[in-house]
Amino acid sequence: MRKAVRAVIIEDNKLLVMHRNKFGSQYYTLVGGRVNDHETLEQALVREVKEETGLTVTAARMLYIEKHPEPYNEQYIYLCNVAPHDSIAIQEDSEEGVMNTYDMNTHAPLWVGPAAFANLPFRTPQLHEALMKAFKKGFPKEPVEI
Repeated sequence: MRKAVRAVIIEDNKLLVMHRNKFGSQYYTLVGGRVNDHETLEQALVREVKEETGLTVTAARMLYIEKHPEPYNEQYIYLCNVAPHDSIAIQEDSEEGVMNTYDMNTHAPLWVGPAAFANLPFRTPQLHEALMKAFKKGFPKEPVEI
């Protein structure tokens, strides 16, 4: 089973999400992606966040494990702190940057508040629900399977 990592990054009461337009199918997800064979989950998380936003992860704590049947990825979702920064942007030399250049499978990171997040067409409903609950009651102290 392939693995993927996702980042929950919150600043100024806004969550960082990724808008995707995958061959005409538009949806939102968290920043992140697949774990390469030679990487740990944490190494992949740092790499994916950097590639998709330019942000540097300074600390991360696993919140959720999202199981999916084949051929989908098992996802590990982390609450992340990032280094101070000015802006966010897909890095041009990343896989996402190349796809954006060809306008076939685009990625666009953006900050959304809780009210806007509640109405987004989010990729996985169980993660969307878990995040909505966490915004109201707090994030779990130990990883939870969703």
